[in-house]
Amino acid sequence: MRWLGQLRRLVFSREGGGTLLMAACTAVALGVVPNILEQWTRQPWVFTVVFAAALLLVLTGWVLQRPRGLGVVVSLYPADRTQASRVLALKNASRRTHAATLVVDRALLWPGEISAQGHPDVVDFVARLVDAQIEELQVSGNTEPEVALYVLAHLQDAFLLGRRLAGDIQTSLIVMHLSQAAGRSVVPGVVLGSALRDPLGAQQRARVGQLLSVDGAEEPALVPVPEAPGQQRHRISVIVRLASAASMVDDARHVAATGQVSYGPQHHTGYRLLDAGPADGQGPCGAYLVIDAGDAYLPDDPGLNAALTTYIWEHWQAARRQWAQHLGGTTAVEGLLFFHGPLPVALALGWLAARDRLTLVHHDLRLAQGIQPPATAGP
Repeated sequence: MRWLGQLRRLVFSREGGGTLLMAACTAVALGVVPNILEQWTRQPWVFTVVFAAALLLVLTGWVLQRPRGLGVVVSLYPADRTQASRVLALKNASRRTHAATLVVDRALLWPGEISAQGHPDVVDFVARLVDAQIEELQVSGNTEPEVALYVLAHLQDAFLLGRRLAGDIQTSLIVMHLSQAAGRSVVPGVVLGSALRDPLGAQQRARVGQLLSVDGAEEPALVPVPEAPGQQRHRISVIVRLASAASMVDDARHVAATGQVSYGPQHHTGYRLLDAGPADGQGPCGAYLVIDAGDAYLPDDPGLNAALTTYIWEHWQAARRQWAQHLGGTTAVEGLLFFHGPLPVALALGWLAARDRLTLVHHDLRLAQGIQPPATAGP
């Protein structure tokens, strides 16, 4: 009786239940059941209530039966028990919401790997899997499939993933993430779409301004660094703190102004510049820009995250143009992004700055705590 089991699973599934609900309630709305009701009562209000309830249930059935899009769970952390529980939370959230879930877990794809963050090849591979799944949905008839990314990654990997996804053909992606404030519940982070490039409205700018009003500064200013030997005049630093981190701004300003990633043998900032080693630097930048929310608490608000992303991107663009003019207008300005804040904002910044010469600087807490990180293996 295999067919009986298949029928039972269909009836009790979300799609099957929605189809049955639509069929039954459409019959009510069209008059089958009203004919039966006539045998019981002729009160007009009874027919009106039954008709309205039937229409409402038809709409409910359509909601249950309609396609629910794709959830893509992306974990770019190596194998770890703590991360495994977080990945499971993301997978469960996606499966509750979407018709299909694609899981890309770096710990399963490369078991036993001891890897640092910032592997472009790994991020590119993940983005290709996402692209292939979206293309499959579009071929099957979903011209604009709903796609949500459930991301668990270092900030640098999130930035690289956003940059890689910027050239894709889908109109928008919603980035979900684990909220630290809501007991690790999965919440919307930001929507990657053309609206991020729109200028901020007055209300958005006022809200961001209130959050970033540190030391009474209304607008961040580009601060030139006095010329020094080995200085990278074509390079500027953008220092962004959107979450509590006591010495983050001072450490990043030290790296930008001196080109050194440590104050001495006893205190490492935790930063690594490009391909330099843990104790190496690459010369000071020509200038730096600080955007600081201090110890302000950022609520789980996709609209605020989007506004902050646009705000940071606008000021990076303005600082890049200003410094290019300062250098005579012929030099291509590069940027180093020292970032501490929500993962969705880092990913969205990568998406916005995909065509810019902007690199998110690797930060390793083990170095800042005096712990030498292990050697890394290739992807």
